Amino acid sequence: MEKEEVLEQEAEHFLDTISKNIERIREVKGMTKLDVSRELGFMYPDHYSRMELRAKGKHFNLKHIYKLSKILDVSISELIGSEN
Repeated sequence: MEKEEVLEQEAEHFLDTISKNIERIREVKGMTKLDVSRELGFMYPDHYSRMELRAKGKHFNLKHIYKLSKILDVSISELIGSEN
């Protein structure tokens, strides 16, 4: 496997980890996808839901992660950290 392919797989795993962390923390905080979606300023929760589920290649960007850290009252490192 070429280095570029390995980096791509690792990046996808990283994005999956972030989404799983956000979902887990959101649920612990007792917030729905709709709650978080609205606080992020989305009119409809579908876009947020696709990012959390990583559907259709969607993922959170840095601005989303910053805002989510504030909305969920956690550090950015808790959102992007490994699930170990």
